[in-house]
Amino acid sequence: MLLGSKLRRSTPSSPKQDSAEDSSAGHIREGATTEDFLSQLHYHLIDEGPPICILDEAGQFLYTNAAFERVKRALASADALPRQSKRNGEGQEPPGKRRFVLDLEGDRAIFTCETLLLTGWSGDAQAFIYWPARSAPDPQQTNQLLVSRLNDITRLVSDWVWETDREFNFTFVSARVTDALGVHPREMEGRPLLSSLAATPKRLKSIIDDGGRTPFRDIEATIAHRDGGHRIFRLSGLPVYEDGKFSGLRGTAEDVTDLRVRETALVEAKEAAELANRAKSEFVANMSHELRTPLNAVIGFSEIMKQELLGPMGNEQYKSYASDIYESADHLLKLINDILDISKIEAHGHRLMEEEFQPADVMESVGRLIGERCFKSGQRFTVTLAKNLPNLLADERKVKQVLINLLSNANKFTPEGGRIELTAQVESDGTFAFRVRDNGIGIAEADMKKAFSPFEQVDSTLSRQYEGTGLGLPLSLGFMRLHGGMLELESKPGKGTTAIARLPASRVLPAKT
Repeated sequence: MLLGSKLRRSTPSSPKQDSAEDSSAGHIREGATTEDFLSQLHYHLIDEGPPICILDEAGQFLYTNAAFERVKRALASADALPRQSKRNGEGQEPPGKRRFVLDLEGDRAIFTCETLLLTGWSGDAQAFIYWPARSAPDPQQTNQLLVSRLNDITRLVSDWVWETDREFNFTFVSARVTDALGVHPREMEGRPLLSSLAATPKRLKSIIDDGGRTPFRDIEATIAHRDGGHRIFRLSGLPVYEDGKFSGLRGTAEDVTDLRVRETALVEAKEAAELANRAKSEFVANMSHELRTPLNAVIGFSEIMKQELLGPMGNEQYKSYASDIYESADHLLKLINDILDISKIEAHGHRLMEEEFQPADVMESVGRLIGERCFKSGQRFTVTLAKNLPNLLADERKVKQVLINLLSNANKFTPEGGRIELTAQVESDGTFAFRVRDNGIGIAEADMKKAFSPFEQVDSTLSRQYEGTGLGLPLSLGFMRLHGGMLELESKPGKGTTAIARLPASRVLPAKT
């Protein structure tokens, strides 16, 4: 019985205060009184025992032990602290048990909190004891929960789950096998694992022959479907041991039939596209050769008529027509040659005619050809030659064609009064770079990729004023890559463009004066 003034926290005697013979708080020294015994009992069962507290009839804490203080914050978070009560017993914590889930620094546990009323001689409530005790999980409920959870998982996952005995016969197959193979799980139970496969993968047979003690993953196997067809599955498994002895395999089977069908279709489509591309390249090459033969005749005869090599023409209008025929045929021939070159590059049919040459000679030759066009367009064109330029080992004709294409673009997209410059130098990393600079309309960053695509042109007001097929840059890029080099563009709209054609250092020969 605990009454008002008698309800207090007892202080156990400290082992240090006892005699030398009493070195343990768990023993009572010889001649100890009942009060000493109760003090030690209070210390071990109450102060150092499970969480417990005592409250008066007003709900004020009279006593809390160390274990209660450790869970007090978690009890408050779960609204599991004893409720305030009123005098005369109204609204006080009722006797009984309540269950709470407490979060003890990340460890979630179930606690059962029990309340016990303490009454005086008159039967009135003087105080009540409140102690939360951690509930031990019920093994039967835990097993039921695990089984339920496993059943839900096997029904929800797309794979079907299987188990075998130590003889590798199926002992369990999940219900998903019905969707995968059209059979009931009971039909699979008892069947040997390997005999259920249309063809046994070598890797799986090797594992089974070695006793099945090796885990495996993603072994593809074909299994017959009830409708007569076959499905491809990706098998994974683990060995299972009971009491230290091998008891079989446990694993999953993932249906990858549709994935394999899509992969096969992609491969076939890729091969078909490559065949079509090769056929296109061969057709373009053949047609280009066929078209160039009559075009050469048209160009030759129209040039004779234009220059009146066989005598004067009777009418000046005929001479003008002959000039138009010559220019049109020459333009068409250049277009056909570009298309043929692009087709050869795509088909890897181009071969380099490598020779040693001086880049200054190529730059002067190209400068004479482009300079006249720039003069007619009202543009300022300069060629800057650095001193002691080294010789290059490359295909001179293709390098010259690259520079002509780059300068032609600069001429086309630079307005009257603009500037165009051709320079060359050896870079710090040993590569050789030709640069074509202009202050024309420029190219936006988003349009750079389009500029290097065959038959495409960057859509701008100025560029649409000029004819062109959009083959110049793609063809130049292809020629530079054949040399192991690269073609780059640096440009901003309205600020101009710099085209940089780089040859690798391996093609740079020692400089000559």
